[in-house]
Amino acid sequence: MYQYDQRPSTRVADSAKVLFDKIRESECSVFVGCNNCGKSFLLKTLTQLWGNAASYIGPARYQNFNLLGYYTPNRNRKSQRWNEFLNQWSQQQQNIDNSPVNLQQAIAEITDSQRNLLIEMVELLLGTRMEIKETVPGNSMSQKYISCNGHNISYTSSGFRLIATLLTSLLNTDCDTFLIDEPELGISPEAQGVLADFLFDRERRAKYFPHIRTIVFATHSTVFLDRRAISNNYVVSKQGDEIDLAQVSTLGELNKVHFFLLGNRFETLYLPSAILLVEGKCDYRFIARTTSIRFPNSQLSVISANGDARIKEVLAIACGLLTDIQRSPYRDRIFVVLDSVHSASLPEQLEKMGVIRENIVKWPLNGIEHFYPPSLVDKIFPGTGELEIVGDLVSRGGVQYNKNDLSEKIVTLLEHSTAQHPDFERLLLAPLARRIG
Repeated sequence: MYQYDQRPSTRVADSAKVLFDKIRESECSVFVGCNNCGKSFLLKTLTQLWGNAASYIGPARYQNFNLLGYYTPNRNRKSQRWNEFLNQWSQQQQNIDNSPVNLQQAIAEITDSQRNLLIEMVELLLGTRMEIKETVPGNSMSQKYISCNGHNISYTSSGFRLIATLLTSLLNTDCDTFLIDEPELGISPEAQGVLADFLFDRERRAKYFPHIRTIVFATHSTVFLDRRAISNNYVVSKQGDEIDLAQVSTLGELNKVHFFLLGNRFETLYLPSAILLVEGKCDYRFIARTTSIRFPNSQLSVISANGDARIKEVLAIACGLLTDIQRSPYRDRIFVVLDSVHSASLPEQLEKMGVIRENIVKWPLNGIEHFYPPSLVDKIFPGTGELEIVGDLVSRGGVQYNKNDLSEKIVTLLEHSTAQHPDFERLLLAPLARRIG
């Protein structure tokens, strides 16, 4: 147990340190993980390890200003900033995430050509025209300020200023490595996408930041995941005081990371948690009702294809919406439910289209009627034994219903406490629960 003013003895696991060289050699690396898992600690650790050619850019990275300061040459600027970082990192009595970045000073310190690049980038990314203007027009000796579309930069949004700070920081040629904590902070999702695309673009990076060797992000945003090189993404975790790091190596792992960053729920984006393709109306009615009762906090999309012949057609539409199921976070969450009698090649064709084999449910008997809850079937039909199904009619013990009327009766009787058929539970509900949590 620590005292109230005692700094934790946080440490990095040896298994994580093994990955440091890979991170150092990559153009870009991305750290993800829950709050308090050690992402910021890792960024600061790597900054210290890599020396004064590395720059840590923390979440608290902007101070407002009205006027530009004067540039005073300082030959020890690089070592001075490095010592400021080390002193803050080693002596702090609490976790401070301030960056040694002062936008007012940074804009004054970059060269004229770099300022022109900054102005070009801001207009390219945000559609805002930045200009350096005199407070007294026509007097070059008056103090200067930054105009953004005719207004002082101090009146722009915090998101604009945060992006301007990031871009200015990255123009610092004293450093070849930048470790950015939560680049998405205070920035709209649309602007996040624009910024991420810009920083991941090799051609633009070569044009605007040719001095940069490595950028490392610690993020809670899916937008900053590296989808070009899956292995550039890392999951940070913490056990006690020890921080570990795991490299993402497969699409499946990247999809799990993606879901984690969405709060493990697609509903937050008004999208279903899973998609279930079923053959007919009765399947649709029963499965939609059953899953809504079993998973009340999840939004599931149950789609009737009206026969196994149209399953592929409906799936092809989904493929068009998701672009590539194999690479989509939905890959593990698309289920297809088939009767025991179906086209022999259909399961194989569905796999080729991107549905994973475990998510293709094949009933051992033909017809969803065989898998209704036994207790409800016994309420409706006298006698015991299997239901007899001939065409559209279902009967037992002299009582007969058509399939549509029977499904409506079953759905009306369904309750949260109703025990499901063991095969229905095992083949569909249990796998679905594993996927959506």
